Amino acid sequence: MPEEKASNLENGQTTAASTPSHSQKAKRQKTPTRRRPPNEGDVVAGGVGITGGGVVILPQHVLNELYHNYSIKQRRSGLKWFLFAAVLFNLWTICIPWEQALPTRVVNCSMLLAYMALTALLHIGRGSEQPSLRRFHQSLLTIVPRALWFLSMLHFAAYVMLQDSFSPRDVLGWAILLNFLIYVTLPLPLIFLGLVIGFCTYFNCLSLPVGFSRPDRLISDQAAANAVLIATAALIGLLYYFMGEAKQKRAFLEAKKSLEVKMVIEEQSAEQERLLLSVLPKHVAIKMREDLGSSSSEAFKKIYMSRHENVSILYADIVGFTAISSTYSAQDLVKMLNELFARFDRLAEKYQQLRIKILGDCYYCISGAPDERPDHAVLCVHMGLSMVKAIKYVQQKANSPVDMRVGIHTGAVLAGILGQRQWQFDVYSKDVELANKMESSGKAGRVHISDKTLAFLNGEFEVEPAFGEKREELLRIAGLKTYFITKVVKPFASPCSKKINESKSEDANHSPDSNASSNDSNENAGDDNDATLDDEELLAQSVVINGHNPTAAEDEEEQIKLENFKQRLKDELVTRDGHENLTKDTNIFLRFKNPQLEQAYAVYREPYSSLPLLAALLVQCIDVLYSYLVLPRSTLHFINIAAPLVPIAMLVAISIAESFGGMLPKFFVDVSKRFNDITFVRELAAIIIALTIGLSNVIDMFFFVTFVRTEHIVSESEFNATAGLEEVVTAEHLLPESFVEQMRDAVPTERVLYPSYLSNFSVLILIAIAVIAQLTHLTKILLLLSIAALHCYFNVCIMQDLYVLEDDLANQPLISTRYCASGLLLVAALSLSFLARHMDHEDRVIFKWKTEVAEQKETANDMRQRNEALVYNVLPVHVAEHFMKNTKRSHDDLYSQSYAEVGVLFASMPNFSDFYSEETVNNQGLECLRFLNEVISDFDALLELPQFQDIIKIKTIGSTYMAASGINLQRNLRNDAPITERWSHLAVLVEFALELKHALQGINEQSFNHFVLKMGINHGPITAGVIGARKPHYDIWGNTVNVASRMESTGKAGAVQVTEETCKILEPFGYMFQQRGLVVVKGKGQLMTYYLQGKSESSTAAVPKAAIELHGAEEGAETGTAPVSNLECSTELEADIKTPLLKLKAKDAATEAAATESCLSNGTVGESQSLLE
Repeated sequence: MPEEKASNLENGQTTAASTPSHSQKAKRQKTPTRRRPPNEGDVVAGGVGITGGGVVILPQHVLNELYHNYSIKQRRSGLKWFLFAAVLFNLWTICIPWEQALPTRVVNCSMLLAYMALTALLHIGRGSEQPSLRRFHQSLLTIVPRALWFLSMLHFAAYVMLQDSFSPRDVLGWAILLNFLIYVTLPLPLIFLGLVIGFCTYFNCLSLPVGFSRPDRLISDQAAANAVLIATAALIGLLYYFMGEAKQKRAFLEAKKSLEVKMVIEEQSAEQERLLLSVLPKHVAIKMREDLGSSSSEAFKKIYMSRHENVSILYADIVGFTAISSTYSAQDLVKMLNELFARFDRLAEKYQQLRIKILGDCYYCISGAPDERPDHAVLCVHMGLSMVKAIKYVQQKANSPVDMRVGIHTGAVLAGILGQRQWQFDVYSKDVELANKMESSGKAGRVHISDKTLAFLNGEFEVEPAFGEKREELLRIAGLKTYFITKVVKPFASPCSKKINESKSEDANHSPDSNASSNDSNENAGDDNDATLDDEELLAQSVVINGHNPTAAEDEEEQIKLENFKQRLKDELVTRDGHENLTKDTNIFLRFKNPQLEQAYAVYREPYSSLPLLAALLVQCIDVLYSYLVLPRSTLHFINIAAPLVPIAMLVAISIAESFGGMLPKFFVDVSKRFNDITFVRELAAIIIALTIGLSNVIDMFFFVTFVRTEHIVSESEFNATAGLEEVVTAEHLLPESFVEQMRDAVPTERVLYPSYLSNFSVLILIAIAVIAQLTHLTKILLLLSIAALHCYFNVCIMQDLYVLEDDLANQPLISTRYCASGLLLVAALSLSFLARHMDHEDRVIFKWKTEVAEQKETANDMRQRNEALVYNVLPVHVAEHFMKNTKRSHDDLYSQSYAEVGVLFASMPNFSDFYSEETVNNQGLECLRFLNEVISDFDALLELPQFQDIIKIKTIGSTYMAASGINLQRNLRNDAPITERWSHLAVLVEFALELKHALQGINEQSFNHFVLKMGINHGPITAGVIGARKPHYDIWGNTVNVASRMESTGKAGAVQVTEETCKILEPFGYMFQQRGLVVVKGKGQLMTYYLQGKSESSTAAVPKAAIELHGAEEGAETGTAPVSNLECSTELEADIKTPLLKLKAKDAATEAAATESCLSNGTVGESQSLLE
């Protein structure tokens, strides 16, 4: 149906589920979707709980597959930094040993070329439009990471094997860095990474240097130290891997949840929009949604009205319906009208009519507006003829000689809506009034047209004079001639009929009596009345025959939702590349160009973001362990490296305590949260930790020579033998001469230790600094380069004597170990600096995605709220929810409810018809309607007051305002409740009527007019419901409504007329009445009526209190707090939906609450059949 495919008015998107092909449908019907309640971890999409649609469950394995692809894609951006580090190490192997054997130089250069080739391969097919190249590129993205790891391992092994003299210390720094990088930068799944690559890397980096090392009596100690240092790097890499996975998973789940919410909101919005567009034309709905919540500085309130020329107006009334209504209950009557008007709505779709209103038993529509079309009059006549035929349904149902009287007139109309609440599209003009008179002056079973309409029929119908101008004075004054349609000359062929004819012809080709069928069809084509209902029934049958039964359709819809959700989640997460898109939002220093966004990022903390600080604590602990194996076992040395553990442990503990809220005391966790909430404090703590572990190693290097001499490890002769090689400032020259003399008396031992381990250990320190999440990449790069430079300085200048000794033990390599170690340290510092920038970039990408997800949800939610605000201003809240939740309902299903104690008010301005004129000076009547819009809007504004929260506006008809009280689903009264409690809402309705008079009086004073209100009030049972569910129209019916309408029409200007029964109920509330006398009421005979005179002063304050008591309390509220508590009686869902929109208009909290309650409790649209008469 057209309304089921209603497009989004703002962005033009259709509903989430697209229509599959016939073959796809047939295939899906064979394997219907299995329904089950959602389990934890499953993705649920669709209208769950809100729209009432079926639950579509995304299997867990599908969700895991989507996340796997998403995670791998996001990790691919780190691959280039692994390649960058490998190339730097390759350059180190080429440049540092200046004189290499030819095989070694060839191998190193070949490896460099291989790295360049892998880099070039990554760009093949990237961004290509050709599917084959894209597939090839995807295959490369899977192969290259594994190939790159294998190449790095091959290079490492080749370098170790090709060295003439090698020790386990020579490339230890690279082995440490490599074991960290494989976990952080390679886009490989964890299982494969952990079990194969991680183990192989660790084994190769540990075993190859030891296996190909020259003989050394301390080889076992060095192997143990290497194992500890490399394992620590791998542990830090795994820690960062899990932290990165947790961040990506949170981003994935947040985006998934956001998409679920968006899809539910879209489904909701589609249903809301279908509902909205069934009542309001598209252009009006768009404009109203744009203006919703905006403040206007204009003197007059916004009016949505436009003039249309050459519009055909059709009025149709059921003749004899009053007699039927007296024999049927209101519930049965509403059901009958619903079935009839549902048929009329289908006819309106077929003949391109815009239904305006249903007035009791009267139905009227227009053609030619808001979209102009030349055949508007022809379509209107076809519509009228089909309606006359459709009334046969009521004749059979009621077994009564009822008939249809149709009148059509063509002219100009002002089409739009009036007021600020309970909008309904309507038309106004003198020509509309003439069309109404055309109907009333017509004859049962005939279509009565004016000569203005006849001029647009182009001879497609035969007519005869009707002389309606003799039966209706207004037609004679307007100079109209009227006619009856007698015969259809040119039959109308609707799209529906064409489909049926095609279906018939296909069946006829396979039928033996196809000729007879063809002849029958030709004969029926000449019938003056379309076989409309028969055509629709046949089309419905053909749909069922084709296999589209409701059950299969539901299964198809579920399957479509599941596939749609999978595809949209893939598009949302897997195909986006935030690493490239971030460049337009940041500068060269990776700072967001938007200052507010940068400030929000500085304050924002990822959950568990403090955990990487554990790496610093781990590194400092490992310093104690590894140095015990290969460094001097000095008391001062252990004090130097153990002392920083205390402040580091304290700072790390207070930083990470909030991540373990369930395992630590609440006081400690609260202190940790406050500590981390202050950006400067947590950044300062991270800097202190980084400097502490870095400077601790530097101090260790500074006192290394002193420690060696003090512990009698190296003799003076050994220093003298090596010190002459180079004249460089040593630690000896920096110490007091007396202290140096004491060291010279030391007795040498046979143990020799290795200062290069201090430099290799600094690589582990740089890794620990690089993973700290509290610092920006600029701060980390500054720390990394500073600490690396300081270590290089100590290697080259301060510890040169010990490195010379180590070189002597290594048979004097061409390049001193201190230069090799410093070069490798710079390789690690540069690699980790670029990696730190990448980590910051990745964090900013995730943060930007979070903000985008929040913005998308806010936009979608704002769209839903605007749609709901419009829908709830067309239908009452509980009615709108019924229609939106029951998306599987039949369009012709009846919604109705009965109420036993309801008050009904009619208020009209009898002298407005004299005020209205269609002249150039008032813009063809538009300015008159603008004034009426001001009046109705002021009336609507009264409903926002707290004391009138139980009043519901039903509708307006011209200048007549209709409202009701007691239509409240929350009323729960005792059977023995007193009258003052049961009917307090009726007293509030009277107060509302008096406020209408005061409001109109204020308008008169401002506009220098003299309009008066004529009002009637009645009470009793009514039936409320929606008829014509294809285009929902809320209305109330019953004897109570008829009598209230008569009280208004037979009353006098400026007075409120009530029946005797209503008078007796209102007297206990302090109202005073004047007896008018007996009044003749159609269908009721003579009724005693009274005019309201006013209210005694002693009971002035009683009504509002009683009214609020009725809203939800069983006992009478005697305190002033009752109004506040009862104002919050509406459901949480309704309040949450409306409050944000009402805040745009409200000036204070009290007005917001009142507006929320009144907007939610009102929303009815309807008319009484007696009003037309």
